[in-house]
Amino acid sequence: MFTEPRRRLAAIVSADVAGYSRLMGEDEADTVAMLEASREVFRAATAEHGGRIVDTAGDSVLAVFDSVLEALDASVSIQAELARRNAERPEGRRMRFRIGINLGDILQQSDGSIYGEGVNIAARLEALAEPGSVTLSGPAYDFVVGRGDTRWRFLGEQEVKNIARPVRVYALDDEATDDDAAPPAPEPKPAAGAASPPARPSIVVLPFTNMTGQAEDEYFADGITEDVITELSRFKDLVVTSRNTSFSFKGRAHKAQDIGEELNVRYILEGSVRKAGDRVRVNAQLIEAASGHHLWAERFDRRLEDVFAVQDELTRRIVSTLVGRLEVSERKRARSEQSAHSAAAYDLVLRGRELWLKFNREDNLAARGLYLQAIQVDPEYPRAYAGIAWTYAVAYNEYWTCEPQGSLDKALDYAQRAVHMDPSAHTYRLCLGMVHFFRKDLDKAIECFETALELNMNDADCYAFLAQALTLAGEPERAMELLERAFEINPFLGDWPRSLYAAANFVARRYAAAAAVIKELHTPQVSACRWFAAIHAALGDAVEAGRYARRYLDHYPDFDLDDHIARMPFRHPEDRDHYAHWLREAGFERAERSCEPA
Repeated sequence: MFTEPRRRLAAIVSADVAGYSRLMGEDEADTVAMLEASREVFRAATAEHGGRIVDTAGDSVLAVFDSVLEALDASVSIQAELARRNAERPEGRRMRFRIGINLGDILQQSDGSIYGEGVNIAARLEALAEPGSVTLSGPAYDFVVGRGDTRWRFLGEQEVKNIARPVRVYALDDEATDDDAAPPAPEPKPAAGAASPPARPSIVVLPFTNMTGQAEDEYFADGITEDVITELSRFKDLVVTSRNTSFSFKGRAHKAQDIGEELNVRYILEGSVRKAGDRVRVNAQLIEAASGHHLWAERFDRRLEDVFAVQDELTRRIVSTLVGRLEVSERKRARSEQSAHSAAAYDLVLRGRELWLKFNREDNLAARGLYLQAIQVDPEYPRAYAGIAWTYAVAYNEYWTCEPQGSLDKALDYAQRAVHMDPSAHTYRLCLGMVHFFRKDLDKAIECFETALELNMNDADCYAFLAQALTLAGEPERAMELLERAFEINPFLGDWPRSLYAAANFVARRYAAAAAVIKELHTPQVSACRWFAAIHAALGDAVEAGRYARRYLDHYPDFDLDDHIARMPFRHPEDRDHYAHWLREAGFERAERSCEPA
């Protein structure tokens, strides 16, 4: 007898293992044993605090509580117990969980399973947590704040996948100050008559504060500041205030609005450095100058073995995550206002990128139209040319055009023009490299990606693009090393780069490790289902292989296996044949394609 699902408010706890695929790749038996022991910790703490384990698929744990406070107490005790157990293991073999807690609406089925946006948000929060720590959504934080002595850091309003509105996020921090935990202030109107900031996003990096109070540590805080300024300058779409101007604010009390007006900048990055024993902690936060609104905050905690190596690593992490937040903020601004002070070409490009990221045929075409308008406004704007190249490249790869070779030719032309206009911009090299990749010229693609990496080692996308090319070039080990580096500098890269681990393991014939990666993914791209189907077919799991094949073919009903294999730029025939064989075993068959001009 069918029973309607019951809707109710609940505290949802979502958790999974950080670096699970690496642990599985190194020692499957030990990892499985650690995972089961960790689940026992979850089961005991959840039961003790009146909760219920709902699911333990893969390396994840999903639990539900009637009380946010009980959910939090259970999560904190779980992390404490797991930390105690990890202390007895070698650093490289420690199993750390990320935990996210959301207070939200759920649909509960008669079998106890739960669904709904409340569950989805909890999963996104878990992905934003540091390994070994806990994050809260805004509603959950509002319920627990002021109860007990737990302290929190505000991470800003995060835009998370498949959730329409931004989510306030807070991270557990025993050393946070009250100011860290404060929610963002309301946005005052900009001062009348203020000068208009540049069309491109403009930013000043204020001197990081030395929190140790020791004069001899001042050099480290200043070094971080100078390196961040230098590395941000590698991003050609940013206007970065000079070092001399930034340091003129050292030691001065200031308000964000005053600095924004004085320097005519849109954003402010400020932070602090604290050294204690053999560790160093850097806090950084991004502020919208006109409003004083905190857009993003992050803490970076490292062992201080080599001061210069740590300085370099912290700089890359700060810059990589910061630039991602800046792009989100700029796109949001383009959506919400018709900025009289924005250059028309830049505004058109932002709107075009917003459409392009929706990743469907119609919006891809609409994005191309906006990029073409941008070129009419400013014929020397390389970002618009690169945008057009991407639309043609994606149309080719997604079978949205009946003239695939013509689309690739146009993509190559526009990408080359962008690089010619600004050869020092790494993003245009990435675009050109991807066009060469689709043209099956792996050597040129790899050369472009490596050049992009030389131009900007702070952009995690450079590592991911190069890793993808090296996987098909038959170098999966090197590819996975690059992916590790990508996630070190930006842990929030998302599912596409993480799915590349699965492809690399498949090429290396490590099917169990590849399947373990798949279990870590939250919302993988449909295109990755080809690899997932082949992986499970190679494992002899016909059910899972067929499930992924059907999901892919439902999205691409005109898929032609022979044509797809011919397009894949494998360097070694044995890798191509290996891939094709397991796709066939998974259930991919030839189909006739219908298409329309794009």
